Amino acid sequence: MSTALAAAAPAVSGPHLAFVSRSAHFEIIANVDPHISLRMLNYFAQRDLVPSMFRSRRIREKLEMRVVVPGLTEHDAAVIAEKMRGHFAVAAVTLEMVVGG
Repeated sequence: MSTALAAAAPAVSGPHLAFVSRSAHFEIIANVDPHISLRMLNYFAQRDLVPSMFRSRRIREKLEMRVVVPGLTEHDAAVIAEKMRGHFAVAAVTLEMVVGG
């Protein structure tokens, strides 16, 4: 996942940009911990946000989580991703902003 999705999405600019549906897609890889899912979701709960999708799966000693949050600005999504990266159990966080998704 990368923020380079702009090449695939149509170019949108101007005052109507605020009405374009955007979603933040987070992919988190963390060490297996019984509380890590709740800790990652808590970053959204602190901002009164409810993800439209949350999925997790365990692969050996790692937990892969995907979270989709519609309507989140790119700046706010980047702040949340950086906070997630600071958690001791998190190995990696990737963020993708999707227009229309």
